[in-house]
Amino acid sequence: MSLRAGRYTFSHVTYDPPSDVLYAAIGPPRPGTREQTPESHYLRFDGRGRFFGIILMSPRQQLEREGGVYVSLPEGDRVRVQGIEAFVAETAED
Repeated sequence: MSLRAGRYTFSHVTYDPPSDVLYAAIGPPRPGTREQTPESHYLRFDGRGRFFGIILMSPRQQLEREGGVYVSLPEGDRVRVQGIEAFVAETAED
């Protein structure tokens, strides 16, 4: 399963239900820096400054509150994260 946000597809996705944090990367996760978004999520950048991932904080809570999870991308566009429902629902049933 993967997530989409704008033009980006994140193929490596890990959700931690107890902490309600989702980690998503384009390609294999790697070391880098992070930058907080206006929505209190984090964008991940590699050593060369290239965007490669997102950390979504409290996505289950945001889904329940707003009906979707939104994030501002490096270009400044605020988009709805597609596919997040499957990750949160899958772990909620376990």
